[in-house]
Amino acid sequence: MNIKRMIGYAILFWVIAFVVLSIIMFLPWLVGKSLTVNIIWWILEIPIVLLWAKAYFKTDTPTTKKGFFLGIFALVIGTVLDMVFTIPLFVKSYAVYYSAWTLYVGYAWLLLLSVYAGYEFDSTYTKPNDEVFTDKK
Repeated sequence: MNIKRMIGYAILFWVIAFVVLSIIMFLPWLVGKSLTVNIIWWILEIPIVLLWAKAYFKTDTPTTKKGFFLGIFALVIGTVLDMVFTIPLFVKSYAVYYSAWTLYVGYAWLLLLSVYAGYEFDSTYTKPNDEVFTDKK
């Protein structure tokens, strides 16, 4: 696990999420429809997280544990960036931002998808050990 690389990928995920959510929120037919925006984001988050994790795991052996830590790093770095940029510039209230239940569903979804990516890519890319499959006596 390369911590610097993980932090870089967490920042990359935050930027991608910020851009995609900004586009979705300002679509004319979705303005003021917070739940609809979140549902669309949760659906789009599936391929975004899986592709993001796949890019991360290109140079690091995927495991469920590493997927979990990748998700945790993304949540921590994303929270810090939200506290520094998103909330002061756009929301103006930490209480309003952190009282939205949809935020925590998104956090759980990110963590779950990251863990799943580590698990799935591990079973996809791990070569079976030949000794396990041979009948040596």
